[in-house]
Amino acid sequence: MTDFDSITAQRPATIEEAIPCMQVALRYFHERNDYRAVFLRAYYIITLNVHSAIHRYGDYKNPIFFDADWVSVQAGHFASLYFKSLTTFERDAESERAWKLAHRMAEEKTSTVLQDLLLGLNAHINYDLAYGTFLNLRQHGDDAGHLLLPRRKFDHDQVNNILVRSIPQIAETLTRDYGGGITLLRNTLHGLDIVLTGTGLKHYRERVWWSAVSYLTTTDEEELNLVHQKLDWESAQLAKLIADKSVWSLPVRRLGRAIRKDDYSGVILESPAAA
Repeated sequence: MTDFDSITAQRPATIEEAIPCMQVALRYFHERNDYRAVFLRAYYIITLNVHSAIHRYGDYKNPIFFDADWVSVQAGHFASLYFKSLTTFERDAESERAWKLAHRMAEEKTSTVLQDLLLGLNAHINYDLAYGTFLNLRQHGDDAGHLLLPRRKFDHDQVNNILVRSIPQIAETLTRDYGGGITLLRNTLHGLDIVLTGTGLKHYRERVWWSAVSYLTTTDEEELNLVHQKLDWESAQLAKLIADKSVWSLPVRRLGRAIRKDDYSGVILESPAAA
């Protein structure tokens, strides 16, 4: 049987390695009805869609990346940072604050499905992604003045588009398997949610790119930590907003918790697409 420590120690190097690592973690969370499954399931769906685009499976018959191998390695960096985040409480209380709030609310089961999703997305995008992108750029020898950077930016933006295309699938899957009424909200907004969510995701991922470039320009550990601290503060502010515990939001939060499911034993995971 898989234990939690072995899950948190996973460090996939590519998207091919990341997918089975996510499957192991999701099965672990589902067996325990752990709310941390919600964000990871959304992340898993996005990763499957990026995998399809890399290999030109399913809806992605035509190539969309300049360098699919670069995107694959980047997915490995991102997934590794997620698994590391599961041990965030072992580190300084003033670091990784967005992840600490996301994981704490999920573990304590005080969150709605929508909060689990948004808190995870915030920590993943606004805290981890810039650093993961920086690690990938550095691994491939791309410095701040490298002529390949515009090509890397193009592939980064293509992943943004895959993420936006994944929103309906994520909403349907999370509502079906975890409850929470995200699909009802989408139907009420008549597609406006796609526009708003897509615009928001692209905005934050645009900031991710320039934060990654900021990492690239650092000359020592002190400067690198400055970027870390900036992203930690920004992501923590947004996490507090998402985790709103005010009296004004109490009825909505109570409803959200009331209609979420607590038994994940019957959840069946999607499989990677094949040719």
